[in-house]
Amino acid sequence: MGKEKLTFYFDYVDPGSYLLDRLLDKVSVDRDHLALHPLEVCPPPKPPIDPTNPEWISYNTNIHQLARESGLDWHLPTSYPWTRKAHELSLHARDKGLEEFVHKEIFKAHFQQHLDIGRIDVLVSIASKSGLDPSETKATLDVDKYSKKIHLLGLEAIHKGFKRAPLLWAEANSLEGPANICELRKFLKSSGIDVSNDPTSHPKS
Repeated sequence: MGKEKLTFYFDYVDPGSYLLDRLLDKVSVDRDHLALHPLEVCPPPKPPIDPTNPEWISYNTNIHQLARESGLDWHLPTSYPWTRKAHELSLHARDKGLEEFVHKEIFKAHFQQHLDIGRIDVLVSIASKSGLDPSETKATLDVDKYSKKIHLLGLEAIHKGFKRAPLLWAEANSLEGPANICELRKFLKSSGIDVSNDPTSHPKS
């Protein structure tokens, strides 16, 4: 895993993944020690998420409760497209040294701006704003350059016994499913991850 100590399995339309990503920032985890691995909730050719599904509504309700407990909140999107192309953009950005910025912008586009991150034109706009060449990005997305790699990374997670995002994995230790900030902090400490810079763990004087 190189210098990375943590692997974060996530999907860009999964509210639990978005919550966990924001909590990782809130506790000041060093992103240099975090490997991002796609784990699609509904990989094609499965149908996209149905936001009217009772199980999905219940899941979202749980996420919002956890978010409020951690001092976070957002408005839920009304659509949940396939994310294969969004993950392809993220891997393209990784090869260009811009993964972290693009990763944040994709999450922001879906959960804050409510844009359709399944559309190539939306992703090319994100790429351009992030400093990637738009023509090269579109050509990369058009030929499915990273599609097989995303599929294999998903299989890798399944072979480890992980069923769905979000998930944090550190050696033999894992945090599966949505978590609040206390659960995340406990997991990081038990995994030997430095959280000494976590501003939320120090009481105000």
